[in-house]
Amino acid sequence: MNNFMKKYILTFCLMFLCSLSFANFSVTPTVVNVSGVPGASYENVYLVTNKFETPMTFTVTLSNGNCFSENEGVDVNDWLKIEKTEFSLNPGETIKVPYEVTINEKMKGSLCGRVKFSVDQSSMINLSISVPIYVTVEGTENINFEIESLDLGKSDIDEKFYYRMTIKNTGNVHIRHSGKIQIFDSKKTKEIKNINIEETVPTFCESSKQFVDSIGTLEDGTYVAVFTVEDLGKQATKEIKFKVEKNNIEKIKSFWEKLKAKWKEFLKIFHS
Repeated sequence: MNNFMKKYILTFCLMFLCSLSFANFSVTPTVVNVSGVPGASYENVYLVTNKFETPMTFTVTLSNGNCFSENEGVDVNDWLKIEKTEFSLNPGETIKVPYEVTINEKMKGSLCGRVKFSVDQSSMINLSISVPIYVTVEGTENINFEIESLDLGKSDIDEKFYYRMTIKNTGNVHIRHSGKIQIFDSKKTKEIKNINIEETVPTFCESSKQFVDSIGTLEDGTYVAVFTVEDLGKQATKEIKFKVEKNNIEKIKSFWEKLKAKWKEFLKIFHS
């Protein structure tokens, strides 16, 4: 199995285990996106629900996330205010936690902060949910990204092909790309498959991120895959040519099955 396939499966398992850890309380929304011009403000609330069987005390803390480099010196506390930083909830109780975002003149491109909701379950265990909040400063955006690299590999487990695509974001705002994958024959005269790329987690400004997913199974042959991703009115395209061949075990198995069938046919004719 390719190394990037192993990483993909490991990441999925870790995400699953993490989701189980937060079964005893919830926070909605799980992500916040705000866009506005300097001077604008935005207000809303988080809903926190206690799913423990006993009363719990929650604390709320703020931290800086990925931001455009020219925002150095702009702290999350400069633009994000939380009204309640500590509160207690009875079992099944839900509380509204108001917050306010104010975009100031020092902010450019995009910024990210994290709102962390924590609860002390015991003296040894601390559970928390970190909710990202993204801010885009309208009128200052520089949207620029590309598909930096592209690889295809076949899994030995399910015989499916998987891609590893690296998105490089050289702009000053985070992107959440979507797009499509077109699979053509070797001469690009016939489209074999058309696969949607659903909107994903963000690729932050001035950084690169890898994405891995399946394109399914294909018959033996040579193909051209064209990847197109887009967001915020811009798109990037890259293509890769690849070959699909059965592995040696499959080839040997296929050879003996054909030989066996021919031998049965010969015996049938011989005895007739």
